[in-house]
Amino acid sequence: MQGVKSLPMSQRSPGIIQSVIPIVVLVGMILFNVFYLSDYTLSGANQLALMVASAVAAAVSVYNGVSWDELLDGIVRTITSALPAIIILLIIGMLSGTWMMSGVVPSMIYYGLNILRPEYFLPATVVLCAVVSVSIGSSWSTIATIGVALLGIGEALGFDAAVVAGAIISGSYFGDKVSPLSDTTNLAAAVAGTPLFTHIKYMMYTTVPSIVITLAVFVCMTFAGAHEGAGRAEEIQLGIASLYNVSPWLFLIPVAVIVMIVRKMPAIPVLFIGAVMGAVAAVFFQPEMMSSLSGGDTSAAGIYKTVSMSMFGATEVKGASQEVSDLLSTGGMAGMLDTVWLIVTAMIFGGILESGHLLERLTYAITRRVRRAGGLVTATSGTCLLFNITTGDQYMSIVIPGKMFVRSYERADIAPQLLSRTLEDSATVTSVLIPWNTCGATQASILGVATAAYAPFAFFCYLSPLITVLYGWIGVRIPKLSQQGMKLERVPDVPM
Repeated sequence: MQGVKSLPMSQRSPGIIQSVIPIVVLVGMILFNVFYLSDYTLSGANQLALMVASAVAAAVSVYNGVSWDELLDGIVRTITSALPAIIILLIIGMLSGTWMMSGVVPSMIYYGLNILRPEYFLPATVVLCAVVSVSIGSSWSTIATIGVALLGIGEALGFDAAVVAGAIISGSYFGDKVSPLSDTTNLAAAVAGTPLFTHIKYMMYTTVPSIVITLAVFVCMTFAGAHEGAGRAEEIQLGIASLYNVSPWLFLIPVAVIVMIVRKMPAIPVLFIGAVMGAVAAVFFQPEMMSSLSGGDTSAAGIYKTVSMSMFGATEVKGASQEVSDLLSTGGMAGMLDTVWLIVTAMIFGGILESGHLLERLTYAITRRVRRAGGLVTATSGTCLLFNITTGDQYMSIVIPGKMFVRSYERADIAPQLLSRTLEDSATVTSVLIPWNTCGATQASILGVATAAYAPFAFFCYLSPLITVLYGWIGVRIPKLSQQGMKLERVPDVPM
């Protein structure tokens, strides 16, 4: 088949219907789970759906002559690519436990309730997360630190957790999308062959309208719910003060984490250091809390047990109202295991689709007749979404569509910044809307809000691809290679 790389003689190229069947099975089972197994969607039902869809994809691949060893190699390859995300997820579980026990997050909530009022809370949340995310270049770290605190503040002010999570996600992914420190921003520019700051500048044409509309919507939603929260905020503050020694000195820990990330230290050791700093702070700042959690055992062994429990297991704060207890309880690394399980099964599904050449067949069907800017942008956005759904990984959703479409943009006399912007507008921001994608699963686990619950309120994440597609069809600022005198840079040799 023209456009699809040649296969060994023993293998047949999959048909389009064969390639679609596993995806239809997956989507159908997940929709069934949403309606009939809603309480178990993240704790087993969606993982089972991914395994069944993987089995269907494997059966189709074996029927077409792909050996089990090849499929297994694909599974191992995709799971290996997800290991950094899994490690970060487990360390974030540790960090959330020690930051809660040490009073870091409770202090952020306590003082935040003095500053963030109901009248402007939701747009302020978007702006704060955007500023931090631009500064450190990481939506994950932003959500795991100030995002968790802002969620607690929002709940204390009477806002629905899903709405607050949508504001946190919107601001964090705006910053991740435009920050020169962001790995996805650099990756999209590199794959398309666009200079980094040309890429960032060109993204502003779609990103600024997306975030402005997002802020306008959240301003309206804040006014609609502003009358509910003032009294509850004072109750939450009193409950926190009765349990913790609240101190602004504890802010030095998240500040230190942000500074280390800004200085481009790797995320995994930085988050681990942050978790250890939280454990040390708990010993010095919260002796009463430590004693309460250890059952009065203040010996070295008792302290070690309590700190360890906060890192790997559930920590439930007692002694305040049920609302405050729910707000300040954490699950440690154990609380992240459902998400790890979800990521692993998603990688199994993506690995089989890739090694069985089913993804290759789907993407060829999408790209073979596309030539004009509107069609190219639409096909690129759709392909990025397809890869976010099928591979469960935002990096794959940038690299593979970028490599697929780069020559198509060149043939259409379109400068590479349109491709790099479309990749970022589509792959980066939609990843967090897919429950089994590493991004969607991780943020749902960190915030304790299901992906399906916050997705309708993550306005920025679907405004970005919609606006970039709209601009493509109406021809807004489409850069031409011939007009700019540009030559396409060599595309990195990233294996498909």
